[in-house]
Amino acid sequence: MSAELAVTGALGGLGANVVAEATRRGIAVRALTRREAALPEGATAVRGDALLVEDLVRLTEGAAALVHAVNASFSADWERSVTRLLDAAIAACRRTGARLVYPGNVWVFGRGRPGTRYDERAPHAPCSSKGRTRAGNEATLRASGVSYSVVRLPEFYGPHVTTLTGPPLRNIAQGRTARWFGDPDLPIELVYMPDAARLLVDVATDAGAANESFHLPGASAITPRAFFAEAVRQAGGRGKLQALPTWVVRAAGVLSPSARAFSDILHLWEAPILLDGGKARERFDLRPTPYSEGLERTLGWLREHPDVKMHY
Repeated sequence: MSAELAVTGALGGLGANVVAEATRRGIAVRALTRREAALPEGATAVRGDALLVEDLVRLTEGAAALVHAVNASFSADWERSVTRLLDAAIAACRRTGARLVYPGNVWVFGRGRPGTRYDERAPHAPCSSKGRTRAGNEATLRASGVSYSVVRLPEFYGPHVTTLTGPPLRNIAQGRTARWFGDPDLPIELVYMPDAARLLVDVATDAGAANESFHLPGASAITPRAFFAEAVRQAGGRGKLQALPTWVVRAAGVLSPSARAFSDILHLWEAPILLDGGKARERFDLRPTPYSEGLERTLGWLREHPDVKMHY
């Protein structure tokens, strides 16, 4: 059996897929959880708090790598929370020698340039508070002295995803209206979460990937209209898409803290970032799942879990 892998955020959209992928490969996994939960065979739950260094040391002791899949929900305290989570993970990895595998995002690049695909050499140029926080987090990780890897992802969809695309895809699965935001005909890309898990496990189990960054694009550029139209088609023609202008979200932010927090990164749907995955494709034979296949599996998961709690 392969060396153990440690995972935080193991019950979230990314972490649950990482645990499933690793155990599918026969890799022993230790998963940090704050509550009792069913895990796949081959995964051991470690009760603890991802903010507590001692709990993370117990989790990562003897593990080759820690996949830092834990995140914080959007709130006024989001920047402080994600920074504290990363600081705790760095401190634990410094003590145990585990490599810290960090899922980066595209917020660090600011507004996208039409016709540009961003590779690992692209400079960070955040234009939002959250983008600056993420860029600062990555700078801290690189300067920390611990062994690390960064896997950069665009926005996402798939089984276990309960944010962003989760609510509108569940609405379509249930024959209701899916609400999205921004120009529905502007090309974006979405990564299928099990693809993200596969690359994270590939990187975490490859010692030669230490202190390297890898980008994972979606299957291709696609418009929100085409993405959700495929979901509606697979749902038997039930449901429909309602596209909301980004100013609606910004206006809602006057009264809604979550809308106000989300409006900080709305530029991603006005000037999208598209990633270049050449490095990961060459090293790990990266083959993103076509949207039609990913949506079929996602809608199936949503039908099997009709009562899963969603977060807007």
